[in-house]
Amino acid sequence: MALLGALAGCAVHAQEPGRARHVVIISIDGLRPEFYLDDAWAAPELRALLNTGSHARAAEGVFPTVTYPNHATIVTGVRPARHGVLSNTIPTPAGTRERWYEEVTDLRASPIWEWARAAGLTTAAVSWPVTAGARVDLLVPERDYYAQKEPLERLRAGSSPGIFERLGVAPKAEMFRDVVLWDAFLTEMVTAMIRQARPNLLLVHLVQTDYFQHRVGREGAEPKAAVTRVDAHVGTIRRTLAEAGLADRSVIIVTGDHGFEDARRGVHPNVLLARAGLRGCPEPGDGWRATAYIAGGSAAILVNPPGDTETAAAAEKALRADAGDAYTIVSRAELDALGALPNAAFAIAAAPGFAMGSACRGSLLVSASGGQHGYLPSHPRMPTGFIAAGTGVRAGVALERVRLVDIAPTAARLLGLATPDVEGRVLDEILE
Repeated sequence: MALLGALAGCAVHAQEPGRARHVVIISIDGLRPEFYLDDAWAAPELRALLNTGSHARAAEGVFPTVTYPNHATIVTGVRPARHGVLSNTIPTPAGTRERWYEEVTDLRASPIWEWARAAGLTTAAVSWPVTAGARVDLLVPERDYYAQKEPLERLRAGSSPGIFERLGVAPKAEMFRDVVLWDAFLTEMVTAMIRQARPNLLLVHLVQTDYFQHRVGREGAEPKAAVTRVDAHVGTIRRTLAEAGLADRSVIIVTGDHGFEDARRGVHPNVLLARAGLRGCPEPGDGWRATAYIAGGSAAILVNPPGDTETAAAAEKALRADAGDAYTIVSRAELDALGALPNAAFAIAAAPGFAMGSACRGSLLVSASGGQHGYLPSHPRMPTGFIAAGTGVRAGVALERVRLVDIAPTAARLLGLATPDVEGRVLDEILE
């Protein structure tokens, strides 16, 4: 237990009276504000935090409103054009999907755990996106374990050496294909870290609310049960802080990455690009000129070679031809204003009720079901949530709207950290 003892010792640092010494950022994937604003959702722990702290009726993400760009924004305080995580996955030169943005080297902006490290604080990250290889004291990185033949070995290889034995938490093979078990494992890791290492900054990403909303949409028994389970995990973390004697020196920030839209119609933009001779099918092919790189409720329109304005114009003409009101064009100038997709000629954003599909032949418009995200941040159902409670946070403050880009500078202020040049602002109105 020498490593954990050393980490706990390093957590003692000079600090202003009344300032938090521990900040726990809990990301609930697919968190919608109504989960804590509407009593129809059984979330007593979230509402308890709301009642003792500050919250927002909406938290605005970045475009596209998918998991990895938004989690990178939460921890860097900048938008995708600056932090470099442009979507969930990385496009290849062939116009196809490569790996997920999992490696910390994918980040081009400094994250908050580096700010904490520079100040001599201890850090922990549990299944936080884009942390593989990060300089974090206690690390369990997020990866596509569910797609691996030997997920346990991959988990152990990427995590801090000996962390599971030191914390007394045993990962099991079945949790990689069961999001309910996965979230329970992550919560067990977090509580063990709090009890034994007391990190100053702790990040955790819980996922089941996203999974079940994808399956059935915004409403129904499955999403409601998932919210109740995740809410209980938040309560477990909160109680563990109290049991460890840290409650009067801690802040919990609960946030998410995106909202959810019910998808009733599907639209396949690559059908139009293939018909126009701009790409092959099923793959773009060696001579591809334009392809729609799908991100749920939107698509980046990539051209080959990049910057080819003639091809971009041809792609836009093809995409405007038969789509009707299924989506809108997002111009390059609009993307620049959003700080998004510097690799795209332009983008398309699905209308409410529509979602993008990847097919390149057959019908342009099809029926669909389940839930989706990835739309413009201005889409009425894309806001996620935000609650902050604890030392240094005012009680009873209700903000109409915050931005995910504001979370890192606000958390840094709570910990007394120096902040690099960021695009977000400190939410002074919630701080004492």
